[in-house]
This record gives sequence, structure tokens and C-alpha cells, in this order.
Amino acid sequence: LSVHYPLAFATEFNWLIASIIFLIGVLIRHYFNSKHARKGKPNWTWVMAAILFIIIIFLSNIPYQNNENETAISKSVEPFLQQANFEQVSDIILGRCSMCHTAEPVYQGVNRAPQNVILDNEIDIAKYAKQIAIQSGYTNAMPPANVSFMEESERQIIIDWYRLGLKNSRSLESLL
Repeated sequence: LSVHYPLAFATEFNWLIASIIFLIGVLIRHYFNSKHARKGKPNWTWVMAAILFIIIIFLSNIPYQNNENETAISKSVEPFLQQANFEQVSDIILGRCSMCHTAEPVYQGVNRAPQNVILDNEIDIAKYAKQIAIQSGYTNAMPPANVSFMEESERQIIIDWYRLGLKNSRSLESLL
């Protein structure tokens, strides 16, 4: 669900939104159970469902407050930044992923980066190397339904970059 409905689930209130969606389902079911049991038509359930839906809309549009000012390069990120093909990987990520994974997404229906993963600079791309490799390299989970037309050769470049970076980070650890 989260891949198909980022407006509802790409928020810090996703747990609350999912709970409210469950409650809306309970209200609708109560209406139909009462109606079919000939115990009247509790029309108040539709009003409550509408109110809860308005709350979901409100929660989905609360601006994300990112208080992290993480600009320093950590030791774990360096091996991924130093790969020979990093510029090529960076171009792929910026071209295929940054319409959603940026501070101000431009993809319709996405108000903030899914899972708050922002990939609009080199440090962040290297920081999320593992997630990028898993989501868009090893699997075809990202981009969802391949909306940005990522090619298999680009996925392979990401996998190769991640493997080399991982290998070099382990070599770096053994030196320390």
C-alpha cells in the first residue's frame, strides 16, 4: 500500500492515518450491519467517516519538519563517495529518483519524500547506499511501477557501485 498511496503513508503520522482508515472501515461496516439487521440506519456513521477522512487529509499535508543538519561526511559514507562510478550513479539517482526523494517533491500526490529519504545531494546518496541498492538495484521496488523508466543497465550500475563501496568499507575497517 505505501508504494501506491504516498499521500497517506509517506508522513510521520502514517501510523495514525492507518488507524483512522481502520476506524472508517469499522464505521461503514456498523452502518451496513445495522441496516441489514433492520435496526435502523445510523446515518451518523457517514458523518463520522467524513470527519475522520478530513482529519486524514489534514495529517497528510502537515509539513515535515526535518531538524537534521547532517552535512558532515561520516567514515561509513566515504567508500561510496570515492567509487570511480559514483558520478554515474549520482546522475542516475538524481534523474530517476529525485522527483519524489527531494526536499520539495515535484511528483503529483507526493508532498514530502517517501520514508523521509532525501536524495538530492551526493552525501545523502552515499548515506542511503544500502537502501538505494536494495530498492532500485536488487529489486524493482523503486521507482514504483518504474514510473521514471529506470533501465536494467542503470540498476546494474547501482549494484556494482554498492558492492565496490561495501568491499572498500570493509577494507577500510580492517586497516583501523
